[in-house]
Amino acid sequence: MKVNQVASALEREKELLEQILELAENQPELLESGRLDDLEILLSLRSGPLAELNEAEEAIEAEMDHESLAMSTEELRSVNELNLAILGLVDRIVNLDERVELFAETLDDCPLADEHANF
Repeated sequence: MKVNQVASALEREKELLEQILELAENQPELLESGRLDDLEILLSLRSGPLAELNEAEEAIEAEMDHESLAMSTEELRSVNELNLAILGLVDRIVNLDERVELFAETLDDCPLADEHANF
């Protein structure tokens, strides 16, 4: 996998995480309003992007293990910026998931308290 392919794969990961974040941003409102069925549907919609994200990550890791990539300073900077953006998105998603999980735990009969949003 060449450097530009790694950057493209990382960009795709970033796009997928942006989709997941967009869904995650709706979770608190759905839970707080008692729309648990809608919340379960929303969580199921995350499975597609998550599966694609896992595949992309596995492909990058496999190539990085087999091939030493020589990167220019600019390429390294670009990949680093993508990685930082990805980490920021993951952090935001995890924070939203944790917020929803904490709120769900306060509800007596919320079925999502233990199984919610396995990101």
